[in-house]
Amino acid sequence: MKNYTLIAFTFLCILAFGQGSKPVVLVSGLAVNERNMQPVDVDVRVIYEELPSGKEAGIARINPVDGSYKIILPYGKKYSYRAIAQGYYSVTNFLDLTTLTEYQEIEEENLFLAPLLPDQMVRINNVFFQGKTAELLPESYIELDRFVEFLTNNKNIKIELGAHTDNTGDLQSNMDLSQKRAEVVMAYLITKKIKAERVVVKGYGPTRPMGFNNSEEGRAMNNRIEFKVLALSFK
Repeated sequence: MKNYTLIAFTFLCILAFGQGSKPVVLVSGLAVNERNMQPVDVDVRVIYEELPSGKEAGIARINPVDGSYKIILPYGKKYSYRAIAQGYYSVTNFLDLTTLTEYQEIEEENLFLAPLLPDQMVRINNVFFQGKTAELLPESYIELDRFVEFLTNNKNIKIELGAHTDNTGDLQSNMDLSQKRAEVVMAYLITKKIKAERVVVKGYGPTRPMGFNNSEEGRAMNNRIEFKVLALSFK
């Protein structure tokens, strides 16, 4: 209990300093298993990095009692942050604080950990394209390099790499665009020595939305890259 009291006191001191000098955002939530939405009962760390440089901004530990975390992000930069645990794929979150002008709190910002299971569908967040094109933006390469590392460390996995779009424009154009985006990501993986036979590409267009297409937030959710585990013993 004494350790948690000390941590809480230190945290409040940091927070007070941040509020008194430059705007910061306090982000809090849980690290959960994406399959059952339950806290992960293994050792978990939260890592946050600056974009597009990939410079590490800090590391936090998950509260082992309830799986919760808290991190403080200063203004003026873009960040990616994710939970890391053995046996899981980390789904990365993104936050743009380049225009922040005052202290904010973001609560219930859960970090998802996807277990490596057959047919498991996993989002690869922080892969960005230039408008309605298949041109990757520089901020994407940090996340793609993490994905390369994951595939390199798990050589027996075969995956389907799927790309999705919102419904802006006609159906065929979006189907073509999603296929091109999947192929662009695939091409990058190949440049990093990932064998082509381990990856199947598929463009889904707007046929599998995650959000409503009548809002910017919903369209952003629908424009995404995912992978599905096809086999765990691929040779």
